[in-house]
Amino acid sequence: MAGERGPTLLERYPPDLAGRHILIYWFRPGYTGVNILTLLYATIFSLTMLTMVNFVQPYLLEEVFHIPRADQGSLTGQLAALQEAVVILLMGLTGALSDRTGRRVLFSIGFVVLAAGYFIYPLADSLAQIYIFRAMVAVGAAMVPVMLSACLVDIIQECTRGKWLGTTSVFNGIGVLLMSSTFGQLPARLEAMGYSGAEAGQYTFWIASAVGLVTALLLHLGLKGGPPPEVKDKPSVLKNLMRGVAEAKRNPRIALAYSSAFISRGDLVVVGTFFSLWFVQVGVEQGLSTGQAMARAGFLFGAVIQLSAMCWAFFMGLICDKVNRVTGVIIGFSIAATGYLFMGSIGDPYAAGSLIIFACVITGMGETSTVIASGALLGQEAPPEYRGAVVGVFNKSGAIGIMVATLLGGYLVDQFDGNAPFTMMGIANAIVLSAAIAVRLWANEPTPQAAATPAK
Repeated sequence: MAGERGPTLLERYPPDLAGRHILIYWFRPGYTGVNILTLLYATIFSLTMLTMVNFVQPYLLEEVFHIPRADQGSLTGQLAALQEAVVILLMGLTGALSDRTGRRVLFSIGFVVLAAGYFIYPLADSLAQIYIFRAMVAVGAAMVPVMLSACLVDIIQECTRGKWLGTTSVFNGIGVLLMSSTFGQLPARLEAMGYSGAEAGQYTFWIASAVGLVTALLLHLGLKGGPPPEVKDKPSVLKNLMRGVAEAKRNPRIALAYSSAFISRGDLVVVGTFFSLWFVQVGVEQGLSTGQAMARAGFLFGAVIQLSAMCWAFFMGLICDKVNRVTGVIIGFSIAATGYLFMGSIGDPYAAGSLIIFACVITGMGETSTVIASGALLGQEAPPEYRGAVVGVFNKSGAIGIMVATLLGGYLVDQFDGNAPFTMMGIANAIVLSAAIAVRLWANEPTPQAAATPAK
């Protein structure tokens, strides 16, 4: 009958009562409380470990490697590009392989590799070794986020996927804050204890290495082992990877999720990379010291953008469980497009007054909204029998987005102004928003295999 409403998300995906029900979350059958707590621990420490290398690396370049300051910027960019190249190469393969081996073993190995990379990185005594040892770090950095994403998708029932992703996004934020308040402060604390700058840099990375090994052990003991129960056959890793790629051709909602990952990960790196650069460039032109400009950028980035993202994450998850998941993508990218275009319209961030605060709030809300909405859509649509392959391609798309956003953003800064990367991402978010509206209008129905098991 015309005007009759369609089924709600809860009606379409009723909870499987055989699964564990904790607070507002329904978990899939077979997962224990220990599995859940271990994964929440991994959610925090994955981000702590993954963000540590970029945050502390400038100290390493200065105090341990003694790289001339005139060369530190270009070397930092080259090392970042090297890591993303390794990540792009390995992410899809890691996800596809995990459908055969299970998530636990590769998740644990990823942390072991990351720990080994952190141990040897400060021991490099040549430029070649710096590149080689950073590549080892990159291997771990490729494995850990794919397995984290796959585990987060595996463990939750569809009816509460949005709330779960919103909650784990808050835990991600806690991980970043933990990194900045521990590893970010550790070199200075070690120096205050009497260690030299070189020793402080090495010991910081070695302590991180120890944390990585402990995390690997805890994941091995606490996560659910074996391949996902939906996996009935064990195709080759390459064949499984091709399944993940082919899903984008077969299912427009998977294609939308991949496109969303490409832009949403680019959103994150643009804010993290170019926000402080913009403030420093404008501030120095106005007579501020680099430290003063960095302090202002750091306050807005941490206390406004990231805090806004953390506070909004859970509410965006609630929205994704109340509306059609494609509609969730529309909402998320609408907020992001507004935030980035608004940020890009501000010429002088120091003269903008309260407008820059408002732009930071909307941008923070937008960056977490796109991540949660795209993750919820992917989890709904990924075929259970090769979910790892789909998650791997999803993360690979995000890694490519990071590389493209970094390269284009840097070019735009040099050719135009420091706010140009934000305008670029505002336009990119608007393009994905248009694609999401098209999918909502013409290819909206979820795939049958995405449906949850009926309630018992």
